[in-house]
Amino acid sequence: MKTLTLESVTAAPGTKAHGYLPVAEHPDGSLENLPFILANGAAEGPALWITGCEHGDETLATATIIEFMAQLDVRKLKGSIVAFPVLDSTAFNVKRRYSPIDSYDLSRAYPGFANGWLAEQVANRVTARIVENAQYVINVHNGIPGILDVSPYCVATYEHESEWESVLKGFTESFLFDKIIHWIGISTERGARQSTMMSTLLKKKIPTFVPEVGPDTPGGLRTGIRGFTNSLRYLGMLPGKAQRLAKYQSFPDVIHVFPTRGGVFTSFVKLDQVVSANQKLASIRNFYGEITEELVAPADGVIVTVWTNPVIGTGDFCAFEIATFQEFKKPWPGER
Repeated sequence: MKTLTLESVTAAPGTKAHGYLPVAEHPDGSLENLPFILANGAAEGPALWITGCEHGDETLATATIIEFMAQLDVRKLKGSIVAFPVLDSTAFNVKRRYSPIDSYDLSRAYPGFANGWLAEQVANRVTARIVENAQYVINVHNGIPGILDVSPYCVATYEHESEWESVLKGFTESFLFDKIIHWIGISTERGARQSTMMSTLLKKKIPTFVPEVGPDTPGGLRTGIRGFTNSLRYLGMLPGKAQRLAKYQSFPDVIHVFPTRGGVFTSFVKLDQVVSANQKLASIRNFYGEITEELVAPADGVIVTVWTNPVIGTGDFCAFEIATFQEFKKPWPGER
């Protein structure tokens, strides 16, 4: 096994190390630095990258990665892991979803642009390093405990069924989340699917998927660490036989239901509930107590994300995510 190196940081076989990767320049000339953790196994094996917190308020992803890397016995590891617990550092440090420098969604900034917005610079630098060094990537997301609860699921992107069946299917299912959303189309209501890390690395033939961990901190940590461990067993990086669930649920699309009015939010549905098109999901009251909007389901599906804060605004992430039973192609009120 060779020494693992990133920037000027090295990890000898059977050791861990940590450091910072400069990925962009701020307007004042200071550098945007991303913390990373290296784990170099004692024997040869695959090169896995684990990334998290493309959205600065998704800190459960960060905690899950750090806890897993802290618990990992690198002496039993075959191959190497490069972990980036935080990709959007300036957003993370002020507990915002997007960086206050550019308000750009990093998760839709790939493959990036060297002289672009801050998010595009970060995506450009990270993509280049992944393509140089990684054979597999797990890009972790999560809900926001106390604000937005998520029923754990994975997202996989591919263009042809053969890409799914060859490697991606087993790799994604190894994380042991029973819901898998398949992004086969080219766009979502939040932007082009071609601009995600998954789609960018797909073109480079690097298998990648996104686990959404949650719904709460203890549950997210527990199932996230279990997922990492089992995925490493699937890749032959840790001893032991990889598990499989008895059943996986496949969904061809996911819809984000946004409010068009702000106010007091009352949900009528729960996580994992099956809903029908036009079913009432929630009401929003203004500060005079009047109902100003009632949110309805645009299609049949399963609730995989629900807003739990008692107040919601039109600029908030979303009120619900619905994993649909059919690919969803039509517009609906609240789309943006």
